[in-house]
Amino acid sequence: MQPKQQAESAAIVLDCRDHGESDLIVTFFCQHHGRVTGIAKGAKRSKKRFVNKLELFSSLRILHTTPQNNRLAFIAGAELLDGFINLREDISCYATASIIREITLLATKEVEGDEELYPLLMWVFSSLNNERPPIPALVFFLIRFFSIIGYSPQLKSCLGCGKQLQSDETYQFHIASGGICCSKCNSSEHSSRHTLSQGTLRSLTTALNQPLGRLHRLQLSGNSQQEALSFLHSYGRQLFQREIISWAFLENL
Repeated sequence: MQPKQQAESAAIVLDCRDHGESDLIVTFFCQHHGRVTGIAKGAKRSKKRFVNKLELFSSLRILHTTPQNNRLAFIAGAELLDGFINLREDISCYATASIIREITLLATKEVEGDEELYPLLMWVFSSLNNERPPIPALVFFLIRFFSIIGYSPQLKSCLGCGKQLQSDETYQFHIASGGICCSKCNSSEHSSRHTLSQGTLRSLTTALNQPLGRLHRLQLSGNSQQEALSFLHSYGRQLFQREIISWAFLENL
């Protein structure tokens, strides 16, 4: 047998669970490999290699084998880059990060890399850790995330007539169709609809095209936050065909 080759990856911890008396099964999202699940042997007893490093949302540099044939990777070591302590100590930020974690796990597969998703995850966790408002961070993350996975909502023109946004028009986002309709093309047959104001639509469109480094400069009014979060929640449930469990935690705060 050929020896397993090891790789070094920047990674974010998305899940961690016990395995036996001393091991941990950890799921990371890696910069170049995408989602990777591996076993950290002896991690619960480790006083050097893994101590205080495998917490949820932590940013690490890990040494690991590349998983093959649906087998677990072997996690040989980890270097803590950022524990995102503030994120984990603020309940609103933690609840927001939990939604992001759940959606990322739902939408990705093992060793399915995406060069855009890792920077987006780093941006949103860094934003939450730096105590920026969690709701705009979640909204901007979701609109970019859905675009990255190939399900970007159609927000620039009416699905019915194809006309671009009009300043004097009211639009409804139709969840099943994944886009907006103007008042003329809106139909009562679409039971799941969300009203989106001009300000909300323009903010979301800007967020899709803005460089990550400038996203924190965008502002969302209270009304736009409510509109955007409501339709993005419903749209996510439609895409994944299931409830997003972590969302209830955020709503109850």
